[in-house]
Amino acid sequence: MVFIKLMSLEEAMKIAILGPTMNMLSYTTSRLLEEAKKEFEAELIPLIDIKLKVGNGMDIVHDKKSLKQFDYILPRIDSKRAAIGYPVIRFLDDLGVRKPYPAETVLIAHNKFLTLEELVKNGIPVPETYLTGSKTAAKDILGRQRLPVILKLLSSFGGQGVMILESKDAVHTAIDTMTTLKQEILIEEYIPNPGEDIRGIVAGEEIVASYKRIASPGEKKANLYSGGRPSVFKLTSEMEEIVFRAAEAVKSKICAVDMVQGKDGIRVIEVNINPGLKGIEKATDINVAQRIISFVKNEIKR
Repeated sequence: MVFIKLMSLEEAMKIAILGPTMNMLSYTTSRLLEEAKKEFEAELIPLIDIKLKVGNGMDIVHDKKSLKQFDYILPRIDSKRAAIGYPVIRFLDDLGVRKPYPAETVLIAHNKFLTLEELVKNGIPVPETYLTGSKTAAKDILGRQRLPVILKLLSSFGGQGVMILESKDAVHTAIDTMTTLKQEILIEEYIPNPGEDIRGIVAGEEIVASYKRIASPGEKKANLYSGGRPSVFKLTSEMEEIVFRAAEAVKSKICAVDMVQGKDGIRVIEVNINPGLKGIEKATDINVAQRIISFVKNEIKR
């Protein structure tokens, strides 16, 4: 008599998480890998170790294995890895491998001005923002802006590369420094609020978690990397709609959308395709990593 073992769909499925090397794992990537291993054959693949091949066909390989074998790829591409992340995701696009976003999204999401442009094209409210590479143009723009004003690097993340400037001297010094370093200058309207921003995390057609980040006393930046404190917060129906529309605008099925509430309403300040989960999991006591992996499982079953 022959016995045949039937594997469940989840046991048969393979997913890969693209990110840093094992010795540089963040809390978030570790949590996603932990939850993925409960559902699938899951492995971490460092972006820098991937080999792309063209000529006599196309393939994308890690450790002698083609990434075409995976049922789903979950990228963890931050701004530091965008240069290698873009060609990798574009290759996966061409090979038809499933993942939460196309290569175009890597370029858009890791350029703050392009992100805001896509949001505006889709009717989503954002702060008034300017981009220039010229010191003269920047000073002309800032001469007509109310203080404080926000200056950002195009690829800033985690509150780094973001300056809230409250005096003309500080503005001129920052512009001089950025142009000396050959950095484009992104000038953003400051939205007065109590030092809070609001984040919703999307996985497909569900907002899997939301919370408020509150700035430390004396700080205006609420980002957790800047010492901000997370607090449970339920999105309003208007905020939920904006979050879904923002995710759709940048073509990402998994992302975080950051908003501020000003006197003139809600403004989206960022869409993050590589959101950290540590603050939101600790603030809400929600297993956000598990909810993201559950979304991936449903995507594979489609």
